[in-house]
Amino acid sequence: MSAFHKWYNARLAARPMLTHCVTTGLLFGTGDVVAQTLSPDPTLNGRYDYIRTARMCFHGGVVFAPVVSQWYKLISSRIIIPGRPMLEAFARMAVDQTVWAPVGLASFYVSMGVLQLHSWEQIKEELRTKWWRTMIGNYAVWPAVQFVNFRMVPLDYRLMFVNIVSIGWNAFLSWFSATSIEQSIETIEKAEHKLEELEAKIEKRL
Repeated sequence: MSAFHKWYNARLAARPMLTHCVTTGLLFGTGDVVAQTLSPDPTLNGRYDYIRTARMCFHGGVVFAPVVSQWYKLISSRIIIPGRPMLEAFARMAVDQTVWAPVGLASFYVSMGVLQLHSWEQIKEELRTKWWRTMIGNYAVWPAVQFVNFRMVPLDYRLMFVNIVSIGWNAFLSWFSATSIEQSIETIEKAEHKLEELEAKIEKRL
């Protein structure tokens, strides 16, 4: 870990944007690998979709990383509350989640649609059916993560921190964007039903 830390610091010092883009692209791709491993696309008959992983890598490295790295610099320089570190972190998190989160999720669906050569009508339908449901999931996860990020993580490491946490989140995004809304809802409902059954069994044993 110490060797990686030294290597990463050296790369950040030499080529900060390139380092952010490469590491983010790789970790976005990792999220898709997790998604395809845990929930393979039945239409592929057991084959792995390498192009889907490439799309995730492209979005992470070319779209997400450059924008978010500059976004974190902007809010860190503009939102400063001297002597109130907790309030400062909360304010940064609130701005991030009300301004960037909706735009970032919309850009994900637009990016995936463009890379799949979908028509603008198809992309708008994807946004209409999936964007808000994804936002609900976002607010269940990211406010707490981003509060910790802005409160405890140095600026140069904030994107990496988000990328590591995002492996699971990106797995969900990749799976959700690659399936129809009907399939997604059906899978989520089945998972919720299994969770309810598990909770009922635990309550009986207690």
